[in-house]
Amino acid sequence: MIQKESNLKPIDKCGVWSVRVFHLYGGSFRRNSTISNFIKISVKKTRANNWIPKKTKLKSIIVTLKKEILKIDGSYIKFRSNNTVLLKKRLTPKGKILLGPVSINLKRKRFLSSFCGAI
Repeated sequence: MIQKESNLKPIDKCGVWSVRVFHLYGGSFRRNSTISNFIKISVKKTRANNWIPKKTKLKSIIVTLKKEILKIDGSYIKFRSNNTVLLKKRLTPKGKILLGPVSINLKRKRFLSSFCGAI
């Protein structure tokens, strides 16, 4: 589960290495978010001379979690780290290439079509 002030790693290739969550979409009293939820993040660590500077505020979507998630067949799925994808307007990722696996539990089917390695 992702809370405010959580540190995440983006998996799209856009030159950003670390981000921090400062808002969870879905109501003012929302405590945590899971896979396929939108969050508002702030860029903390980037590559030198990157086109996305530090302290930039962006919208992103959560794609993997350390917390195990129950699948329909009764098995669990769990990832090594909490990862996110930085978004432009609507549902298009900022980076062109996604590094690593992505959960199939993304509820937004139009968004899932832009990924190749869904588990």
